[in-house]
Amino acid sequence: MEAVSTSLFDGVTKEEYAAMMVCFKTVIKTYKKGEEIPMPHARVAVVQRGYVSLMKTDINGVRTIFEQLHKGGVFGDVLGYAWADASFFLVAEEDSDILYIDYEHIVKRCPHACAHHSAVVSNLVKLMSEKTQALSEHLEILSRRTTREKLLAYFTMTAAKCKSSYFTLPFSQTSLADYICVDRSAMVRELKHMTEEGLIEIERRNVKLKKAAP
Repeated sequence: MEAVSTSLFDGVTKEEYAAMMVCFKTVIKTYKKGEEIPMPHARVAVVQRGYVSLMKTDINGVRTIFEQLHKGGVFGDVLGYAWADASFFLVAEEDSDILYIDYEHIVKRCPHACAHHSAVVSNLVKLMSEKTQALSEHLEILSRRTTREKLLAYFTMTAAKCKSSYFTLPFSQTSLADYICVDRSAMVRELKHMTEEGLIEIERRNVKLKKAAP
């Protein structure tokens, strides 16, 4: 099995990776473009090929894109997506292979005390923290009342992460509208107004934040 670059296996060699895939009793499943992927229960999943969108359907049936996961992306309910008032699932945006690892195989005590096993546990804890932080940031954006406030909140957070007022959106404008949970046409109009008022410059996915959010 070919090793895939992912933060879950940072510090693990190709040889150690191959041994761990047997030890962890991993399973790979293939999904066709457009096919729905259930949120794994008590499992950690890694995108081996293709890419998928992590979606949420709330109690009112409204769908929101939470994350787009490309090769090496990691997901699973153990990473903090088990909400009582929402349903998380994934959609294959193209033909995709997903590697599944039972959570218990990662966290159980290794009889050989392998250093690489300890590294994976440490990486998983770090991933949990990062996913929780990303979820908190997304909720902060969604809590804003207007489309402009949501856009400015998202752009400001993204600029801070990139340490630059100029950045590239990780997804299309359609997906951006889904991510901030607004109507796409209304969002496009607001982006035009924001450009005219000198708040931003935008060309396709490239954005320059010219003024900080008030």
